[in-house]
Amino acid sequence: MSQAPNRSSAAPARMVVSVHDVAPSSARDVRWLLDRLDEIGVAPRVLKAIPLEGGTDRLERDAALVDLLQRESAAGSEIVLHGFTHRASGRLRGSAASRLRARLSAGDSAEFLTLAPTQAAERVAAGRAVLDRIGLDAAGFCAPGWLSTPELDGVLAAAGFRYLLTFASLRDLRTGRARSIPALGYMGAGRAQEGLVGIERRLLLAGRRAFPVLRVFLHPSGARQEPACRATLRALEALRRERRPVTYADLLYG
Repeated sequence: MSQAPNRSSAAPARMVVSVHDVAPSSARDVRWLLDRLDEIGVAPRVLKAIPLEGGTDRLERDAALVDLLQRESAAGSEIVLHGFTHRASGRLRGSAASRLRARLSAGDSAEFLTLAPTQAAERVAAGRAVLDRIGLDAAGFCAPGWLSTPELDGVLAAAGFRYLLTFASLRDLRTGRARSIPALGYMGAGRAQEGLVGIERRLLLAGRRAFPVLRVFLHPSGARQEPACRATLRALEALRRERRPVTYADLLYG
């Protein structure tokens, strides 16, 4: 177990640690990541749940995973709705920059960059209904690949969500204010993409004292084998000695 973070008269530095792509197909690696976070002493944390991964993998039918999510929520962790199927289903929409990022890094996961507002509203409602049925409340939403069209803000606000996560910010849907929070982590992607994310990780670690809040993201794909994931966990150990883990709700309303 790591040491407690250093305390001072100033407000303690904080970090939000999130595990992405929580679905039946990834449950084994999700549990492995949560065990590592327990060893480091990271709690609470954020779990990003996919209700119907790939259009067939039903979260609510995996009793063990549902139990895990319920226990995490009861212990203070935060559940975030992470799309509905996590799969693109048509042509890419949105800005040219978003479409380029989707082609370069998102593969077929840019679900909410392929949906018209009415389709997005239907999937958001369906996803929330799944979480409601298993007793989980999600105040926040994160589109797969952090990619979505500008209309999603209104869709989420109308559905009662409090915040939207983008790659660079935490957006309060009630006020419209966005808070920039630098992020580092493990993508669970190809070596080229992990190399770029690794450069960002090293730069942020070197300059971390300039940032009162950081985000650390972990994807389950390949987590147990990939050196990039081990490097992120080592970085997280160092951050835990200096920072207090919090949730996004803590940042907005704590």
